[in-house]
Amino acid sequence: MYFPYLRGKQFELIALRELSEFISTDYLRPIIEPVKLNLSPLIRTVKHLNEKGFSPLIIMNPTVGELSSDSQLLLEELEDEELEYLPCVVLRGGESVSARESLGRLQQPFAIRITEGIDQEGIALAQGAELVVVDYDLPPNAINKLKNVVLLGDFFRKQKRNADYLKESSFSHLHSTYSSQKNVVGFGDYTMIGSEYSESGGPAYVVTIHASYINEGMFDEMFIRHYSSTDDGTPTDPAGKFAEALAKFIIEADEEPSIYYQSAAIDEFRKLYRSGHFPGLGLVKKLSMEHHIETVCNYLQGR
Repeated sequence: MYFPYLRGKQFELIALRELSEFISTDYLRPIIEPVKLNLSPLIRTVKHLNEKGFSPLIIMNPTVGELSSDSQLLLEELEDEELEYLPCVVLRGGESVSARESLGRLQQPFAIRITEGIDQEGIALAQGAELVVVDYDLPPNAINKLKNVVLLGDFFRKQKRNADYLKESSFSHLHSTYSSQKNVVGFGDYTMIGSEYSESGGPAYVVTIHASYINEGMFDEMFIRHYSSTDDGTPTDPAGKFAEALAKFIIEADEEPSIYYQSAAIDEFRKLYRSGHFPGLGLVKKLSMEHHIETVCNYLQGR
């Protein structure tokens, strides 16, 4: 099963609501880290996911964003709602005291996210967890002591500037190899956004569309192609820059045969290409994210 890790920002929550309309719960279970004090969009999203049969994991002690210093508020507000979700507590770098305190406030089954190393205390805390989400490169000897493991990796090779992206970069083979380990039940990634958190992007000197695909000829490894506008040295005309990048993407998406899974997100990109409409960079990122998740789930469905 695929456990994509998303932050509780507007377009990421919209993406989950849209994807839940047609992706099966057999392949997808999102992990959501709330980052906004206003929890109404998160609650609305979880209710929508519940209606479609999804029970997401929700990080109860966020490490970034507006809730990183007030996890108690998050717990109280979520408990006031009738929601189906699996609370997940982050244990970072062996700091077991705060994680134990967070776990002590939970009155239901839980998951635990272990990152930046693990020790015997972390192993002990994880024994009662329904799922244990760990860094994909955790030592095998540690993974063997856990059960119901989800391997999570940050594979997107983020560049400082959009102008620095080459045509293509490798992403991951975890979707095709995770099940070879006996204790592992799933895998996850931070899609094509990466784990680095920021409230908003900077000025768009170059607009880049990131598009994921799985290369069957290279043992089903996933790659990401980057379609960028020309660097004119100014942040002006983002609409024109998007149109330039989009035209490059659509040419390859429409090839026969195309390297891409023909996702609903690609259909939306085609509509934007035909209409000449610029929806804003947030929605462009949302569509790339949706395409990435659709691609992974389609691969799992076909295995």
